Amino acid sequence: MQSSKIVEKILKEAEEQAKRILAKAEEEAKAILVDAEKEKNFIIDAAHKEAEEVYRKEKEKRIGLEVIELRKKVLAAKREIVDAVFKKVIDILKTESADKYIGHMANFIKVLDLNGKYEVIPGGKENRVNEEFIKKLGKETGLDLTLSKEKLAGYSGFTLKREKVEINLAPEVIIPEIKDEIEDNIKALLFEE
Repeated sequence: MQSSKIVEKILKEAEEQAKRILAKAEEEAKAILVDAEKEKNFIIDAAHKEAEEVYRKEKEKRIGLEVIELRKKVLAAKREIVDAVFKKVIDILKTESADKYIGHMANFIKVLDLNGKYEVIPGGKENRVNEEFIKKLGKETGLDLTLSKEKLAGYSGFTLKREKVEINLAPEVIIPEIKDEIEDNIKALLFEE
């Protein structure tokens, strides 16, 4: 009988020890689950914050690209407007009355600071340049001008020639040449930048 009590006692102690081990394991499992839940929540929060940051950066990038595209379109539209202004100036110079044309060309010649004697060679597309035109232009510029018998094909306006020097004053030639110099002023007038 004693052996059965000993066995019983051993079994009872083993059972109590197993309960203690099991209780301790359950506590550790609960602690692990709590830590795992905290870690899971931390990872989810970090992922949300990272996703929000990525979204914000992508949104800023997309907005930045849209702004760049919009600026390109605005610049292209401004370029078209400025080009249209210069084309209109050329068209006006080609078609305005002889008196107005003389006034514009006299001002341009004065800017060139020319003096002396020049032959005036009309462009092949020019009908305003004649003896009367030459006299008025000479009077306004102080140049000694003579009308050439030849015409330059393909141009309106005229060319001033002295010996080997020729100054082509056709609107389709002079406006593109002065375009770079006056373009900023035109833009400022048109777009108030």
